[in-house]
Amino acid sequence: MKTLKELQEARAALLAEAAKAETTADRLAEIRKQVDGLNLAITELRKDEAEAAAKEERDAARPANGGAPAPTPVIVHDDAKVDAQKRTAENAEAVEKRAKSLKSGEKTTLEHRAVASSSTALGTVASGDIAPAFEQVGTLDKLVNELHLEGTGAESYKKPFAKNIAEGGITKEGADYHTAEPTFDYASINKVKITAYAEVNEEVEKLPAARYVAEIESAVIGALRKKIIGQIIDGSGTDELVGIINAPTSIITTAQRKTVATIDENTLDSLIFKYGGDEDVEGDAYIVLNKLTLEEFAKVKGSDKRRAYDIVVRGNTGTINGIPFVCTSKLAAFGAVTAGNPYLIYGKLKGYELAYFADIEVTKSSDYKFKQGVTAFKASVFVGGSPAMYNGFMTVQKAAGTQETKTNAETPKTGD
Repeated sequence: MKTLKELQEARAALLAEAAKAETTADRLAEIRKQVDGLNLAITELRKDEAEAAAKEERDAARPANGGAPAPTPVIVHDDAKVDAQKRTAENAEAVEKRAKSLKSGEKTTLEHRAVASSSTALGTVASGDIAPAFEQVGTLDKLVNELHLEGTGAESYKKPFAKNIAEGGITKEGADYHTAEPTFDYASINKVKITAYAEVNEEVEKLPAARYVAEIESAVIGALRKKIIGQIIDGSGTDELVGIINAPTSIITTAQRKTVATIDENTLDSLIFKYGGDEDVEGDAYIVLNKLTLEEFAKVKGSDKRRAYDIVVRGNTGTINGIPFVCTSKLAAFGAVTAGNPYLIYGKLKGYELAYFADIEVTKSSDYKFKQGVTAFKASVFVGGSPAMYNGFMTVQKAAGTQETKTNAETPKTGD
């Protein structure tokens, strides 16, 4: 079994090869598949570490053998357990090191992949005298396709994608073969710097290392992630990420911009059957919407006065009639959106490519508000992103209602 370090080195070598200009599209696809596999293996390894650490905490807090005399020990050498304990110890050592660096005011690099899961969990964990706020970040950035280019030195990235498969034709004997060339394109992903600034009171400095690091990461990484999520939705592409709403027509055609004036019992069917290619009804697409738009679906009643939609909620995710959804405040709610603007996105979230070009850098200062006992942290990360699947997303905009149109028409112009 490979170690975490070996997996990371293998991934870095593949990403370095992908960044080379001479790498072919076929090789890029092969590299991408290998990197996805390595990312999965790294995630599982980190998950094992977290579970092992949690188990050790529980075991330490529980009286041995229910308080009864311990049985005669049987020594069994378990390689997997030894490896897990070793990884847990290394992780604890890394946390202590980061905490020491942060507290001493040194610039610190936080590997985004190492802190993402703990940052997400902080929304439901309290520590000592610090109570968590309601979740304010969301999870949309964790559902798109992440690409890690840390350490490659890349300034940009191109993701190729297929557009169309042509159809063959009937050909007479001796005549030229019918032209049926497939078409391809690529999404350009350029590096953008996102920054965040956070202030915490000096009581945080007294927390133990693990909790101290977690609180700081929650403050600065949460701020960075909120911005990234907003960029995934509507980044302009000019010195910003390319948002789904503003994707060029070479990636998302105008036909994929739908207009739905009301949310009724047919809205979901309209999305499902109008999305995707000519042959399949796609089964792994997500609905992206504001929490208050989800409420509009909940209000729809059938002829029997029962809810027309079966909605299951799990935090900011869930299902509507079995179709997965994710809520984000970065999309305007149906009731508040102006006519002609989108309030809902439907599509395959893995069709959005989010590239991390560097780990997060965090620096600390206690000078600015020394008198108030406030410590300031600033953080930055280089990322890029774009939809990278042809017509992988459908956006739904609101139409102007009859009454709204009439009111606007009757409003006298200034000076009349």
